[in-house]
Amino acid sequence: MASVSLSTIERVERGEQVRASSLEKIALALGQEQDAFTRPRRQLSDDEMVAHMTECLAIFRHKIPAIVAPFRTEPQLRALAATHFAIVDTDIDDPDAYGDLAGLREWIDLAAFMKAQQTGVFKMRREREYRARQFYGDVFEHVDVIERRHNAVCLVGTYEAECEDSDYGPVPVGLLTLRCKARNPAAALVDQLWVEKSMSLQGAWQRFAEQEP
Repeated sequence: MASVSLSTIERVERGEQVRASSLEKIALALGQEQDAFTRPRRQLSDDEMVAHMTECLAIFRHKIPAIVAPFRTEPQLRALAATHFAIVDTDIDDPDAYGDLAGLREWIDLAAFMKAQQTGVFKMRREREYRARQFYGDVFEHVDVIERRHNAVCLVGTYEAECEDSDYGPVPVGLLTLRCKARNPAAALVDQLWVEKSMSLQGAWQRFAEQEP
């Protein structure tokens, strides 16, 4: 995206000197002003530095890290199916990406229904059990299609969120996100995402009810 070499990015990451023109290209690729990394900076006082760091870290005040990994295994799918809500997100600015994620969410909802069958919530005829074993392969085939279509990796995880408006206790929440490999070639190595540590059950149910069928 910045049209610079990988070695240039690596030198920047190591804090080594690179050309100002390269820094300008990187700044634009990151959505910053062109001179964001090259304009002269005034030395901050200790108090100003503390205030600056406090402001930068404020976004994490109400968040916690959640472990994620590429969506590849049956235990991941079963864990997602056991959650009460799912956070679906992508950094790809394409309506088709959101549509594909919505379709994948339907697969997970179906997995939750099948889990209810297997645990006896719904009565399951014996001949359906074989189809359930094949279901996992269908899901991961669908994941592979989505990842190839958008040059992305599908990361998933689960965590427990606090309830803001209920004494229900911690709520299991699933994470389902599609990360563009063009933006981040190491997207498959991302192992945690920052998420809201608490949520409103009433608000979540209201948003779910307002979704288009």
